[in-house]
Amino acid sequence: MENRDLSAKPIPSAPKAGGFELLESGATGLTVLLSIAAAVTQQTILTAIAPLPLSLAVGLNLVSRKTLNASLKEFAEAQREQMAQVIESQATQQSNLTNLTFALSQVRDRLEDVQQQVLQLNQGTRDLHDYTRILDTEQKQIEEVLDCLREIEKNTQVIQTDPSHAKAYYNRGLTHQRLGDAEAAVLDYSEAIRINDAYAKAYHNRGVARSTLGDRKGAVEDLRTAAKLFFESGDIASYQRARDLAKRIHEVGSAEQAEKEVPLELLFS
Repeated sequence: MENRDLSAKPIPSAPKAGGFELLESGATGLTVLLSIAAAVTQQTILTAIAPLPLSLAVGLNLVSRKTLNASLKEFAEAQREQMAQVIESQATQQSNLTNLTFALSQVRDRLEDVQQQVLQLNQGTRDLHDYTRILDTEQKQIEEVLDCLREIEKNTQVIQTDPSHAKAYYNRGLTHQRLGDAEAAVLDYSEAIRINDAYAKAYHNRGVARSTLGDRKGAVEDLRTAAKLFFESGDIASYQRARDLAKRIHEVGSAEQAEKEVPLELLFS
């Protein structure tokens, strides 16, 4: 058997140059064919889709109109709902305004009633104040009358104890005169003068009491006598007062005027 060396295995030979050229040529031809086919196919497609833009525009326009109509319907429906809500809100506001106007009218009427009640209350308060003032005045008058009665009682007790007490007669006559009892006052003044014929104040006050009773002549005589006695005692102020009062009573034309012209403030206490 022949002994062979594995390392001496024959190396495959490279392809021939002619095979590569054929492959290249085939690839190039295929490329050209594909390019031509592509060109033809592209032209066909362009020809086929040439009328598409107009159809597509019409279709899109129809779709847009439908969408627009739907949107308009939705918008109109929304507007109607909003309008209904506005109308309902206005109706509610009008109802509230009517109720508020009615409430204000009631409040105004109530306010007028309250104001009328306040006026009546104020009038009642004024009447009560006037009545209270009248009561106070009457109470003071009653207290004065009570004081006068107590004074009369006190001087009466003094006279009963000492009938020749001219001052007690004078004080009792003065109290009678303050109470408006001029006749009783004249009697007491006369008793005081009988006891003391130089009692100037007794003459003066008896002249005022006589003037109140309408005895102008007796009043003037008493006042002139009082003025003379005041002058003799050096009481010039009382002298002037008695003289002026005698002159006034002498010049008046009636007993009513004489009473007005001779207030009790001119009495000597």
